Amino acid sequence: MNKWTLVGVSLLLAGCQGVPAPLPVILKPKPAPEKVVELPKEQPAPVKPQLALSDDSATLSAWQNYRGDVLQMTSAQRDAVAKTLDKTPVGELQNLLLRIHPDTPYAVRFRAQNQLSEQLSRLPAGLAALLRWDYAFNQKLLESESAVKALGRLNGQQQDNLDKLQKQNADLQKKIEALTQIEAKLNQSGGG
Repeated sequence: MNKWTLVGVSLLLAGCQGVPAPLPVILKPKPAPEKVVELPKEQPAPVKPQLALSDDSATLSAWQNYRGDVLQMTSAQRDAVAKTLDKTPVGELQNLLLRIHPDTPYAVRFRAQNQLSEQLSRLPAGLAALLRWDYAFNQKLLESESAVKALGRLNGQQQDNLDKLQKQNADLQKKIEALTQIEAKLNQSGGG
């Protein structure tokens, strides 16, 4: 019986080893849910319309913006932009608009004005109408400057004439004084 008891206890012990013991349960704190920030969907940046020799609304808008940009540029900026322009019809038109800027010297604007006049007849109607405003403004500016130069020349001529008349008047005044002195001497000699 001892034998059977020993076999029973051995089997019992062997059976205990075959059953896995439950593992200890470790409770981890649940991570806080991440805040999901939903970014507003950005509209794709609008494609900047290209300058072209056409009269669709996007192109006319691009030319309008270019004209506004040119007016804001300094002389150095306009020169730098002019150096980067291609020798294409669009580049030549851009260059003309740079050269008719009001701060550009008269002679340069005058030549550009003549070239722009030739270009306007070859441009699409909508673009030509848009650029005629620049042409008309520059024409008035050239006429005003021409009138100012003409008035300056006229004033210079009148000043020269005035200087000559003042000199002639001074000479005549001296002659009158000399004649008066001669007459006074004659009166003294003849009366005495």
